[in-house]
Amino acid sequence: MKSQLFVAVLVVGLVMSAVPSSACSNTTIQGSWGFLLAGANSNKLTAVVGQITADGKGGLTGSETISSNGVISPDVALTGTYSITTACTGMATITPSGFPAAKYNLTVVSTGKQIEMVDTATGSTEFGYALARGTSTCTDAAVKGTFGFEGGGFNSSLVPKAFAGQVKLDGAGNLTGTETASVGGTIASGPISGTYSVNSDCTGSVSVTFKTKKFINNFVIVNGDKSALEISTDSGDITTTTVAKQ
Repeated sequence: MKSQLFVAVLVVGLVMSAVPSSACSNTTIQGSWGFLLAGANSNKLTAVVGQITADGKGGLTGSETISSNGVISPDVALTGTYSITTACTGMATITPSGFPAAKYNLTVVSTGKQIEMVDTATGSTEFGYALARGTSTCTDAAVKGTFGFEGGGFNSSLVPKAFAGQVKLDGAGNLTGTETASVGGTIASGPISGTYSVNSDCTGSVSVTFKTKKFINNFVIVNGDKSALEISTDSGDITTTTVAKQ
């Protein structure tokens, strides 16, 4: 039941996307991507957010932050391979440093700007998606304006939680906004405040205070500075967030 709720949370906010009308190949997904995965692996609830670069020839490199039952492994280097067919489907093998290799079936959609992913390992129930980074400046000053966000997962007691709200980034590393959260069905609403820092490679971190509690996430910028994928780095948390500019 818990894993079903978690993967349902991941789907919120996604829209149906069309497969590209033209034939695909390995070059279709060449470039930098942010990705988000969630589900269960060997009876452990999992969440992963990272950044990966496809070289157009079947090679992958990047890094990711992993939460496995709330045990956080940040900034894990990864390598891999991929193959995209003319039908815009394919496969990828991704190996995070110090972890077993994972195999995924892929579908390229949204005119080559999104990849749907499902883990094909026996015993794993994990799925997600990747979004192209696009043309991004990737500085605090470039990532500014008003954004909507939503997310969820589980806290350190494995109580399910969900949240959504609006946040304003000032371009100087500061944020303010409002949030509504449900933790085990208990609802709370109120203001949020915090700070953010964007790295030159379009990754970064954000610290948000809500109801006197501080939450820290790692994030990856996608969609040309207009969206971000986030994962909690708080010990015990298995939580992801999606952010989109209004």
